[in-house]
Amino acid sequence: MILARPFALLLPDVLVQHKTGCLAQMIQAARDLPESPNIIAVEEVPAERVHMYGVVGVGERKGKLFELTQMVEKPSRETAPSNLIITGRYILQPEIFDVLAAEKRGAGGEIQLTDAMIELARTQPFYGLEFEGRSFDCGSKVGFLTANVAYALDRPDIAPAMRAELRRLLGEG
Repeated sequence: MILARPFALLLPDVLVQHKTGCLAQMIQAARDLPESPNIIAVEEVPAERVHMYGVVGVGERKGKLFELTQMVEKPSRETAPSNLIITGRYILQPEIFDVLAAEKRGAGGEIQLTDAMIELARTQPFYGLEFEGRSFDCGSKVGFLTANVAYALDRPDIAPAMRAELRRLLGEG
């Protein structure tokens, strides 16, 4: 018999930089919750960018952790429940697979994780965690390059050479 357990899902086009990783922060937060929590990493964006992301509604708060009241995929600025977006880090219960298997194709003709999470939220609690750190959208060329530079500048062994190279590229040195 295979015991189903919660699992982490990390979207590969998002990197989160912080001394304590985003997933580690989520696991720590899960320890303070009742059994079987679903947790989504969220971060704040300017209101004019909410239409580009999945956005969550904020319920009862406990510090940086809060109950989700809703999830909306790419809402307009006027209809967005907040300016907290889903950041591509999840701790999900195994029941999500049953929901995904029954899910109809949504936006882009694809099965959408957000749609499945909305369905699962009817029977299981979902929480949002405003994590500490900076995220990088590596699905864009600029985001990918910015992440590489940020990670290089965070490494004591190569940061000085990287700073010097950046100054040369910018014509400052």
